[in-house]
Amino acid sequence: MSRRASRARALGAGLASILLASFLLATALSPAPALAHAALVEAHMLAAIRIVAVYDTGEPMAQAQVIVYAPDAPASAWSRGVTDDEGRFDFVPDPALPGRWSVQVRQAGHGAIAHVDIPSATEGARVETAVLIATDGSAGLTLLQRLTMVALVAWGALGTGLFFLRRRGGGDAPA
Repeated sequence: MSRRASRARALGAGLASILLASFLLATALSPAPALAHAALVEAHMLAAIRIVAVYDTGEPMAQAQVIVYAPDAPASAWSRGVTDDEGRFDFVPDPALPGRWSVQVRQAGHGAIAHVDIPSATEGARVETAVLIATDGSAGLTLLQRLTMVALVAWGALGTGLFFLRRRGGGDAPA
């Protein structure tokens, strides 16, 4: 064996020893594995309200925005959420706030609002079903009302166009 080969073998053995010692030292000095945290689960029986939101075609309003308003503050949101894929949304109203709760569901310009009366503890509970049916906002309009709206929009567009035409000098300016 040549001298060069024996030096390479000794250098390789020394490098292997250094790597092994580094690995053992890093393993010995590494922190102990973290212990897992315990999980605690509490179950409470509550009276929940389920909202089912569907379009007038029967299709569920999946992933629609939901805002719940409490009776004591009907202008500010008490809770917010999203319906599931079947258009359902559950919430548990505060029993200390009896009265009319409002639930608004909106999605892509469609929406509806439902009102749920929550009795006080002394009035006793009653079961109600709230089903929201969303429409495009044109439900209940007669043909005459729709034609009137179209005519007014056209009249407004014509007036706006003539106003800007006059300002550009296209029309006669007053003396």
